[in-house]
Amino acid sequence: MQSTRLANWLERYTDWVMRHPWPVLASLLLFMVALASQLPHLQIDTDLEHFIDESKPARQAYNAVKETYGRNDVIVVGIEAADVLSDESLTRLADLHRRIEQQVPWVRRVDSLLNAPYQEGTADSLNVDDLVPEPVGTLSRATIEDRIAATPALEGLVVNADRTFTTLVIEPYTYDFDPQAVTDDATAFDDAFGDAFATSSTAEAPAPAGEGDTFLPIEKMFELITALEAEMAVTEGLDAVLAGMPVINQQLEATMKSEMQTFIGLTIALIITVLIVFFRRVSAVVIPLSAVLLAILATFASLSLAGQTVQMPLILVPSFLLAITVGDAIHVLTHFFRAYSTGQDRYDAMRLAIRRTALPMLLTSLTTAAGLATLASGDLIPIANLGLFAALGVMLAFALTVLLMPALMSLWPLSAPRTVQASESEQAFGHGPVRAVLRWFVGLSLRRGAWLAGVWLLAVTIALTLAVQLRFSFDPLNWMPASLPIRAATDTIDAKLSGTINMDVIIDTGEENGLKNPQMLQRLDEVLAQLQAGRPGGVSIGHVNSLLDIIKGTHQALNSGDADFYAIPDSASLLAEELVLFENSGADELSRLVSPDYREMKITLIMPWADILQYQGFIDVTEQTLSQALTPWAEVRVAGLLPLLSDTLDEVITTTAWSYGLAAIAITLMMMALLRSVGLGAVAMLPNLAPILVVMGLMKVLGIPLDLFTMLVATVAIGITVDNTVHFAHHFRTAFAETGDTEQAVDIAFDNAGPALLTTAVVLTVGFYVFLFSDVSSIFHFGLLSGTAFLLAALSNFTLTPVLLRWYAPRLKQETN
Repeated sequence: MQSTRLANWLERYTDWVMRHPWPVLASLLLFMVALASQLPHLQIDTDLEHFIDESKPARQAYNAVKETYGRNDVIVVGIEAADVLSDESLTRLADLHRRIEQQVPWVRRVDSLLNAPYQEGTADSLNVDDLVPEPVGTLSRATIEDRIAATPALEGLVVNADRTFTTLVIEPYTYDFDPQAVTDDATAFDDAFGDAFATSSTAEAPAPAGEGDTFLPIEKMFELITALEAEMAVTEGLDAVLAGMPVINQQLEATMKSEMQTFIGLTIALIITVLIVFFRRVSAVVIPLSAVLLAILATFASLSLAGQTVQMPLILVPSFLLAITVGDAIHVLTHFFRAYSTGQDRYDAMRLAIRRTALPMLLTSLTTAAGLATLASGDLIPIANLGLFAALGVMLAFALTVLLMPALMSLWPLSAPRTVQASESEQAFGHGPVRAVLRWFVGLSLRRGAWLAGVWLLAVTIALTLAVQLRFSFDPLNWMPASLPIRAATDTIDAKLSGTINMDVIIDTGEENGLKNPQMLQRLDEVLAQLQAGRPGGVSIGHVNSLLDIIKGTHQALNSGDADFYAIPDSASLLAEELVLFENSGADELSRLVSPDYREMKITLIMPWADILQYQGFIDVTEQTLSQALTPWAEVRVAGLLPLLSDTLDEVITTTAWSYGLAAIAITLMMMALLRSVGLGAVAMLPNLAPILVVMGLMKVLGIPLDLFTMLVATVAIGITVDNTVHFAHHFRTAFAETGDTEQAVDIAFDNAGPALLTTAVVLTVGFYVFLFSDVSSIFHFGLLSGTAFLLAALSNFTLTPVLLRWYAPRLKQETN
């Protein structure tokens, strides 16, 4: 009775839409125009720190360190020359250094071989000078070499051993400000430290742009990089490369825009080709794509309306929605043109199509959305947004399909129906090749059911043993094509100098002047040397930069430059006196390493770039080792983007496993409710889990890790592949209730659902194989695995699903009775 009432309502709804297409389309157009007004506000955001919500304690701690000590996401310019210490190279380097300071916007400070601090002193006075004072040529090459030798902290940090490579390190401003309000582009040091450290600068510090402190936005960081690249382009005689996290963010944005445009175009072209091949009608192309494109527009407008941005994984959403939601239209079109070809008019044909497909389409949209929505429980903002807004897009696509298709089909100039004098089965299966393929699967499932089930069981068993060995990965460099300069630049700087990724360690004594403790500092120096000499957590530390370098350098300078005095002084009073001497000449150096009250200090560890997850053991070992060594003098905590992402990724790994299980449970429960049978719902899930497990086993065979993209495959696929099973099981249950014969029910299920399932499988596979054209390995792998999952899911639905439904039929009959 309920199904009859629903069918009658769907017929009345379809009839009303088809009788009033213009009001329906006009209302929809107004609604879409209103949503589209939000699209100009939508921004692309590649900043990795924005992967974490600002309300999270880890993000707040990260921001606190940035506020106190400035940014640690610096830009590194690698400079290669035959001899970087020659007058010619130093002159060119000085010219580039000066132009960056004067011409490139948003630059707070530039550090290079030229202005690296060099200390000279007597027993009671200290002078902190630039390593290479202006004008270049004042010092001989031999003198510069002596200065480098007397400053051990510089070796490997700003110049390599064979003197063919050096760097300029560019620190952007921490806060946004109005350049017109600044009289000098000097640093904001005085504003931050007041009179705590004396400084010769009388410049006025830039003020934040609005109320409260606003960090420099990523758009201005990109403006800085663009201007920097322009200055590098006109620099002759120096081979320069750019690296650092801001550069990675910039090239990620360029990659995202390029990849998104490519994927959308290719996906549309391939889907148009498939629809033409299967339906051979213009209406079968234009109407489905209209619905899906409007769904994409509405999805991204909703993203903008919610105040969110387009982050890296969301570039998949347009192609993703194009591929999966066109399946709804395929089901409607299949039933519509089948009825239309038998002589029914467009109104009767559409009423029949909506009556037969609306409920299964709603159910499949709900299961797909449920699978995607489980991703929203994660802590990574882009993954949560992908799950939430892709789920919204799926439901929007369903709503637009059942609204647009009747409205547009009532207006479309269709050719006269072609009456088909053929058997009902032939009409159902459609064209010859499609009919032949489906009939072959019907026979195979009936003749070789036990054999098919055994093959799938063996494949799943092998895949499970492989899937449990999968490893996780998080490497933003792998999100970009290998041909991009940033990849080579990072490798070059890692090989030539200390590295391109860093981690800060905060040493907090909890009391004013707590750092002026020689015993604590000596112990800290000893442990840092041990960490640098070893491989904590399997990671090599390229360089350590801290207050200790200044203290040891000052003590050495005040003792005639004797290398034996490059150490922490034993006397607390002597330590305090030497720090006062350094403050008088090098206060700006201190501001980036220690708090004004000497309560806490920042240590920066520089390492070669690697997968961020490889640093998890290193972070734990480093923090524990330093904490144990400095007890009870100080507390130790790690800071910076590296530990921020590492901590979050630990939770992501747990959340991913949770989302897999949650998606499977949620969809299974929905299947049970939708098919009105606990047993049938559980049985119907097996053909959907099998191909996903096989694909995960394939990942291990191919050496593909679970990363930001590939970890989405299982959750996405399980929500999509179940759609076809719902359609097939729905038609099987209906036919079995009417006939009581399992073989006939399977045959009818293939007749009613088979053509659409085959078409949808081809569209999904082709739509996701589009990502094989990506130059980004992670996206390539996502496309390969997803497309293969949908291909295997179609094979499973045509082989394993009929076998399991026939096996469960006796119990289903009892449930029905």
